[in-house]
Amino acid sequence: MKKYILSLSLLTIFSCEKVKETSIEKIEVKAVNLNIDTSADVNCNDFELTFDNQINTFSVNNSSLLYELETLLKKCDKSNDNPHLDVRRKIIVFYKDKSIDTLCVDKFNVYINDQLVEKNSRLLNLLLSLEK
Repeated sequence: MKKYILSLSLLTIFSCEKVKETSIEKIEVKAVNLNIDTSADVNCNDFELTFDNQINTFSVNNSSLLYELETLLKKCDKSNDNPHLDVRRKIIVFYKDKSIDTLCVDKFNVYINDQLVEKNSRLLNLLLSLEK
């Protein structure tokens, strides 16, 4: 009986450790300090031009993080609101099928391909926490 319980426990542990599949190959993060002041709001298209040499760029290919990101992105609802966007993170999502999404993030909002996403604190916090 003890062997059975031990085997079942080990099987459960190993099956939980299995990496879940994701359609995301990697993400490229371009980030600046969230508290940088600018004279005007920075939109997604002007992010690189505005911050130039202050941008910290790095790639993430951690499968657990990519799986979590994909799960959150699938649950996103688009919003019809159009608040001011003051971008401090630009995340390029590269999918295995060669498609690409661009996520732009300020302190409060997430835009996916120029479309505002309904408030989603888990997604926002994940994207703001990405660091080298």
